Amino acid sequence: MRNLWLIALTAIGALFQNGCMTKSVEQNEFRAVWLHPGLFSQNETTASNQIDSLFDIYHKSGINNLFCYNAMTGDNSFEWDYLQLLINKGHKRDIKIHPIFYPGYEVNLEKIQPDHPDWLIRDLGGKYLPFYNLANPEVCKYWLTKIKEALKYDIDGIHIDYMRFPTTQLYSYDNLTCEAFKKEFGYSPLNVSHDCGSMIWCEWIKWNARQVTILVSEIRQTINSSGKNVMFGIDVFPDLETSKILIAQDWGKWAQSGLVDFICPMLYTNDLKLFRDYIQNAKSATQGKCQVYPGIGVHTSHNTITKELIIKEVLITRDLKTNGMAFFSANSFNKEMRDTLQVSLFNRNYIR
Repeated sequence: MRNLWLIALTAIGALFQNGCMTKSVEQNEFRAVWLHPGLFSQNETTASNQIDSLFDIYHKSGINNLFCYNAMTGDNSFEWDYLQLLINKGHKRDIKIHPIFYPGYEVNLEKIQPDHPDWLIRDLGGKYLPFYNLANPEVCKYWLTKIKEALKYDIDGIHIDYMRFPTTQLYSYDNLTCEAFKKEFGYSPLNVSHDCGSMIWCEWIKWNARQVTILVSEIRQTINSSGKNVMFGIDVFPDLETSKILIAQDWGKWAQSGLVDFICPMLYTNDLKLFRDYIQNAKSATQGKCQVYPGIGVHTSHNTITKELIIKEVLITRDLKTNGMAFFSANSFNKEMRDTLQVSLFNRNYIR
């Protein structure tokens, strides 16, 4: 505990040296964690107790939003209403609940292919790939139906992960998609050079990005039509220009068009300069039209953070006035990390 206080005092001292104004940390700072259902028992009573315990810890630590994977009935293996339980437990502690949907995530071919083979991406050789084709209108309708079901609950947000095609440029060359593109441009993407020297190929890349943007727009319309005050947030890759070309994720347009309330750039790095630079780039790209809540990777395929670094990255988000951040994920956002923040930057009496 003594070491944690030393970290906190060091951070506070650094802020004073930098000439920051002295005032209490705003209580409306957005502090989120990505939550997986695998943390909880299949038994409802046991799971209820586990959620109580974890949510008490989160509330005490200062976490006030949860992005919840597989929250909907049918998307998890629970025989009870997991999302409703999360809502009940979260709202008692002023923790907001955002079920996650992930349109571009890998699917089980054995389950999807017999019923909806036309929903899947087909590569240049005609092979089915285990991903939904986000340029297919029926796929979009499927996700909108699921989101409408979620909106029947007293949720606080709709959160989207994998709003993109697979890396890299794995767009679909099925007949329906190719014909839809040909109707606009007069050529099938199958019959042009697949390099940036071909203008038609360049348009094919941009066309797929527009199809993803259409789905984002329709989700926005669905939320608005519900009449509910529900936030709409999306996880995005760190670099806008690369994302538009490689995965059809034009998140700058989503922000600038007012389609999303916030984005979470997945800035999973221990490099503090890169962390700062990419937040600044995201804020510039969104032009102040939506919130930017940086995703801090605690333990990911790209990095494993330390308690010292987590303090520094949160301080960077505050220095750049993001008014929030999110931690990936609950599996690795452990007691050491929570305690480090609780006694320092997330302490209600913390002065900056």
